[in-house]
Amino acid sequence: MEMHEWRGGWDRAEEATQALKSALEGLGVPERQTVRLRPTVSGRGTPWVDVGMVPAHVAVRIAEAVAAGASGPS
Repeated sequence: MEMHEWRGGWDRAEEATQALKSALEGLGVPERQTVRLRPTVSGRGTPWVDVGMVPAHVAVRIAEAVAAGASGPS
């Protein structure tokens, strides 16, 4: 993989990480509980967001938000 491919993957991973952090803030999750979110890129250039460990109550909030979005109007 060339550096520009890796860089593109990294940029997408950083954007996704920030989007997730913003969404969690919107759910009332304090920043101190999202500090483990990290952008990363696989060896093939696939962008990922490593969420690490999140407190159980944060996982419940995420699940509720996803469920509400999945059952909402489309």
